[in-house]
Amino acid sequence: MFLYLFRQWALTSSLLLSATSIAQADIPLLGKNLPNPSLNDGDFDQVRAHWRQFVQSPCWKPEYIDGKGNRPVGLDLGKIHGGGNAAVDFASVALTGEDSAYPKPIAGDVLEWTFAARAEYPCDAGVSMGLVFGEKLHLVADQKSVPGGNVENAVFSGSYTVSEEDAKQGDLSVKLTLYSSDDTKVYVDYVDLKVLRAESAGPATLTAEPVDSGIGLHWPASSPGTRYHVYRSSSPRKDFQRIATSIPANRFTDSKVINGLTNYYFVTRAGDKESSASPFASARKVDTVPPHAPHAVTARGEDTVIQLRWKSDDDDIASYNIFRGDAEGNHLSRIGKAGKQQSFQDMLPVKGVQNTYVIQAIDHSGNVSEFSEKVTATVKAVPGASFSDLILPIPIQSQLRSDLWGTEDVLPRDPKDGVESPDWTYWGGRVVKDKHDGKYHIINTRWPESARKGHWEWPNSTVAHLVSEHPIGPYSVKDEIAYTYHNGLGHNPTVTLLNDGRYMLYTLVQFKPMIFTSESMNGPWNLEGELTVEPNDINYDHQRDYQYTRNLGFVQRADGSMLVVSKFGAMMLSETGLLGPYKVLTKTVNHNTTIPELYRKSNYEDPALWYDGVQYHMLINAFLDYRAIHLRSPDGIDWKYECGLAFTPTSAVYADGTRNLWDKVERPHVLVDDFGRATHLSLAASDAPKEDDYGNDNHSAKNLILPLVVYKRMEILNPEPIGSSTQSIRLLVRSEPGFDAQKDMDPDSLRLGGCDEVNFGAGCKVINTTRHKDGVILEFDSHGHGLTEQDFTCKLIGRSTGGELIVGYAKLPAGN
Repeated sequence: MFLYLFRQWALTSSLLLSATSIAQADIPLLGKNLPNPSLNDGDFDQVRAHWRQFVQSPCWKPEYIDGKGNRPVGLDLGKIHGGGNAAVDFASVALTGEDSAYPKPIAGDVLEWTFAARAEYPCDAGVSMGLVFGEKLHLVADQKSVPGGNVENAVFSGSYTVSEEDAKQGDLSVKLTLYSSDDTKVYVDYVDLKVLRAESAGPATLTAEPVDSGIGLHWPASSPGTRYHVYRSSSPRKDFQRIATSIPANRFTDSKVINGLTNYYFVTRAGDKESSASPFASARKVDTVPPHAPHAVTARGEDTVIQLRWKSDDDDIASYNIFRGDAEGNHLSRIGKAGKQQSFQDMLPVKGVQNTYVIQAIDHSGNVSEFSEKVTATVKAVPGASFSDLILPIPIQSQLRSDLWGTEDVLPRDPKDGVESPDWTYWGGRVVKDKHDGKYHIINTRWPESARKGHWEWPNSTVAHLVSEHPIGPYSVKDEIAYTYHNGLGHNPTVTLLNDGRYMLYTLVQFKPMIFTSESMNGPWNLEGELTVEPNDINYDHQRDYQYTRNLGFVQRADGSMLVVSKFGAMMLSETGLLGPYKVLTKTVNHNTTIPELYRKSNYEDPALWYDGVQYHMLINAFLDYRAIHLRSPDGIDWKYECGLAFTPTSAVYADGTRNLWDKVERPHVLVDDFGRATHLSLAASDAPKEDDYGNDNHSAKNLILPLVVYKRMEILNPEPIGSSTQSIRLLVRSEPGFDAQKDMDPDSLRLGGCDEVNFGAGCKVINTTRHKDGVILEFDSHGHGLTEQDFTCKLIGRSTGGELIVGYAKLPAGN
């Protein structure tokens, strides 16, 4: 953003300085009114709103042009946009009148105008600007072509002399017309209009350059005895503060700058009536002196997170790097970055050990400090308490490479992990092991990396079919489109294994939820039709009804009914087939009171749903808070939050310890084995904010596939409900390939009981072991099992004889 503002200023400055005979006007009508706030919302910042809110400026009225579209238009964080319409007008309020400093247009007055605009993406785009006198329009800029994509604004400026006829027409206003093609939004960043008064113009030029003692300013001298005011801001159009008052010389050195920051300046002539502003000048002074290391670092462990705080004595701090190592302070790796705030929450510390932290400061010139002193902390929960503890290091398939797309935070990495391509952006898809060929298949959303709209090309995405011999990859494209319907158009696909052995594919086609089925992951996929939802249920949210058809997760229950979780975590059920109609059974996950209040307030979407023979599982992502949670349920309707977090953008770690810090991870899916247990987690991962990902750039997205610790197969053998009078709990742990239940567990490490007990190191201890033909029977002293009425499973946590994590759940006996 800072670089964008600087480029914008630079282009504006070059255009204005090309006509130095025209200085800033002393009667601003619209926009720039320095050092005061913008007039008549010429900077479109009186109301701060995102484009999806379609909020209007109080000073501008949109007017749709017949036949040119009717998409919503409005404000977008300090800009106004045309919504992707082929053409749309915006008319300003009257800029003259009795409340204006310029009551009416005067013949002979010169009006100077400027506006800045660009298109969101490359397209045939333009902007016209007209001055309206009464109802008479004078075009001063006729459909000026504007650039699109990751580029600076085009800035246009000129002047117009008010005629006798203009002065007779009435009040003055401004009209903008925004043109675009390819459904692409055109943005206008600001509009300035002012009446020129030569006698009150400020200095004609201003230069700024770094000097030893700060930033030196120089401007042409006026008549003897003239004094000047100097203003400075870190923004080119607002927040200017006077830093020097009535200085007699035509030069000034700003010695209170923060090195590395760009500062913007203008100068006025002092006097009974202050002149208008000079042209802008900007400068940035860099140094090579690193900041001091942060100090007074503290670390406080909570249930599952660690809170870090520190202090810094330097003003010149741009950000901080946070590193974490083992209990001895070795193997430090960067786990995140903090802005100027002197705090950080480690959302995924290593449980069961002391975590060591150091902080590193980075100044605005890019200099890096020494490490702070080391601090340590541990959390209360134990390994295995959270789903995130199940995530294992990613095996390196080929080699970690740095010659790939992406920011330095996601390099080096292995492009053969998951699904990745330099030519395609991949986004979400569930890995499924086909029962016929034994290979791993993924039906994956993708779009060309070179697409006009970058990441926001996703509404035009297609669905491809990829195959691998191994769950982690590498995956190769088998079918460019998984189905022929609408030429393979689709988004956010997911595959569900049905009870009859068929596969069901859900995908959004032109925002409609379409269902396909196939006997094999290799297809062909037969269209079943469009999924429907009953809108009259008491839990149905009519204001956000799109959630019931987008980004869905599915499980077919034993009775054949279809259980679905909506985009925001509401549960739905169909007892009449794959297409429904589905009935909405619950409200969204935010209403679940088992979720801690801090997490409950998040914006959740993109759930994954599966059943492992013991219980239902849900992962759902808090996309604005960069974290996901895990919930469990006995019936798929009533859910209980499981301790801690499921994953974050820092979860991808390779076997050699290399950690990638993705900007976002979304669209979770799990690969399940023959028993329904999750064996791998797949995540759509982007290296940069979606709005910063353009076609043919260095940003993109891929599908990560992360191996998981697999839950052990367990069964409680007690025939009666477990209660306060229960003497012992007998648990059968089954052996399976790669795991000998009789030999591979460390009995002393095992704890069994309610999740809220076991997750924090409590629970029952083993008092006896008995060999069994299917594994081993563990007998636990039932003291301290901690089971409550809310529990529907027992949880086991422990270690193998080799130190690996052991986790599992078992259904409680009937009656608990």
